Amino acid sequence: MNYVNGLAPIVTVYGPGNLHHMTYGSSVSANAAVVGMISTPNEGTTNFLLGFSYNYPSYAFYWDGKGPAFWRISGNSTFREPVGSSWTNATGVPWGDEVILGLNVAAQASAAGNVRGAVPVFFSAEEFD
Repeated sequence: MNYVNGLAPIVTVYGPGNLHHMTYGSSVSANAAVVGMISTPNEGTTNFLLGFSYNYPSYAFYWDGKGPAFWRISGNSTFREPVGSSWTNATGVPWGDEVILGLNVAAQASAAGNVRGAVPVFFSAEEFD
């Protein structure tokens, strides 16, 4: 599915777990890649609205939790795809690409700074669109 500027990926998870998110690929050499994680203890459904920074034009994410996770683009409730389950099988958008796809970003994640609890995501038990 193509990413459209101004529309954000929404990740819907079922059950408790951790959403991992990485922003990387900065054109500013002083800006290292950044990884973070946010947890949900919710036994039901949780929706995460993913954000990213223009200083880090590439991003990837994955879910490790009790139940499944799916992503979609806000405004498009008919399209759903499973979320990756590790940095070697992550979901993401690399710089210069408009297609959200499966990525192996293990090398970028291992070199990234960690901002646990400060992931650029927003979550809500309600629907976003």
